[in-house]
Amino acid sequence: MDDRTTSDEDLMLRLQRRRDEDAFNSLFARYRVPITSYLYRLVGKRSEAESLAQEAFLRVLQKADRYQYPKRFSTWFYTISRNLATDFLKKKRAVVPDDFQSLSESRLGPAQGGAEQEAADHEELRQLVSALQELPVTYREVVVLRALQELSYREIAAIVGCPESTARSRMDYGLDYLRKFYRRKSGEKI
Repeated sequence: MDDRTTSDEDLMLRLQRRRDEDAFNSLFARYRVPITSYLYRLVGKRSEAESLAQEAFLRVLQKADRYQYPKRFSTWFYTISRNLATDFLKKKRAVVPDDFQSLSESRLGPAQGGAEQEAADHEELRQLVSALQELPVTYREVVVLRALQELSYREIAAIVGCPESTARSRMDYGLDYLRKFYRRKSGEKI
């Protein structure tokens, strides 16, 4: 069976039933970068995000029997990852990430137009980082999941443990805050 075309849910079922190493390796290959990126945006340090991602994958192995087929694997896995990040942040009393360099790498793409454009892109990224740092974690995580991870509101609600309408209102609040932040930076009256 070609694992590239097999659904996440079917791979997880194979992992549950047969402890299929190839199924786990396929899930790891699919989710290593997105989960590490998500955790990085929540905790702010690459080494800690990588460590938490490893722990999240370990939990997938340890708790495979708790996965309920055919529910979406991604929702279950992001929930595990979010819980690990929340526990980490509580222990460290870390409030806000201070480096979102991976944002430019994963979403903005390479700079176009030479050094001048690269400097403008860097400044725009710095402003976005500054704005995201000021958002409370409950709003920031929804913005990250929706805008950067491109998850649906239904998935986000399941991950963060709130009604879909609450996820939407948190996104609205987060976007409203970001708009006001940029207006203040540009000197517009709010």
